[in-house]
Amino acid sequence: MSSLSMYSGPDKMHTTLSQWQDIPLHRLMLATLIEKLENRLLANPSATRVLEQWISTYNLAPDNNLHAHRQTEGTAPCPPFLLQTLLGTCDTQAEDVHYRKVQLTAHGKVFSEAENWYIPARLSPEMATQLDTTDKPFGLVVAALNFSRQLIKRESLWFPLPDQWEQHGIPVGSGKPIGLPPYLFRHMAVLRTQTGQAFCVVIETYTAEALGFRPPAMPA
Repeated sequence: MSSLSMYSGPDKMHTTLSQWQDIPLHRLMLATLIEKLENRLLANPSATRVLEQWISTYNLAPDNNLHAHRQTEGTAPCPPFLLQTLLGTCDTQAEDVHYRKVQLTAHGKVFSEAENWYIPARLSPEMATQLDTTDKPFGLVVAALNFSRQLIKRESLWFPLPDQWEQHGIPVGSGKPIGLPPYLFRHMAVLRTQTGQAFCVVIETYTAEALGFRPPAMPA
C-alpha cells in the first residue's frame, strides 16, 4: 500500500487555457520556470515569502501580498510516514496533533494549498492560539522559532516536456494555447526548531497560477 494511501489530496480544480502556446520554445520556457520556482521554494524555509516575491516579479496580482484562507470543514489523517517523522521514536505517541489546511491566494487566485499537522505543545501558547483562530499563514505564525525546513518527499504533478525529450526531441506542437493543469508539484516537509525537534509536517501543493502571465516576446 502506498505511503500516501490515507492522503486524499487538495480539492479538485479545473484545467485552464493559458497564453502559452503549444510550441517547443514555450514548453522549454515553462519547464525552466517550474524548476526555477521549485528551487526557490526548496532553498527558503518560508514558502509564503517565495510566492509573494514570485507574484511581484511576474505581476500576477495587483496585491502582491498572499492571503491565507483557513479551511474549517473536517480534518484529514496524517500519512503514517509523516506522522512517524513528526512524533519521532521516543514515547510521545500521546501528544496531541492538530490539523490545519489553508489556501494561499492573491487577487482571488489560489497559488498553493497547504496541509499542516502540528503539535501545539511544542509551540508557544500564543502561536497555538493564532493557528486555531486566525487565517495567518503557518510559517508567519511560527517565524519566531527561526525554524528549519527539511524536504521529505517531492512529487511532480505535471511537466510541459514529454518523457525522454532529450533523446527523442520535442514535438512541433499544435501552436494552440496550452491547457495548464490545476497543479504543478507537491512538497512534503518537516519543520524543526533550532534544537532539531520536529513540531510540524506539511504537504504543500502548488498550482499553475504561478505560470499565469504572458510569455516573453519572440525575437523578430
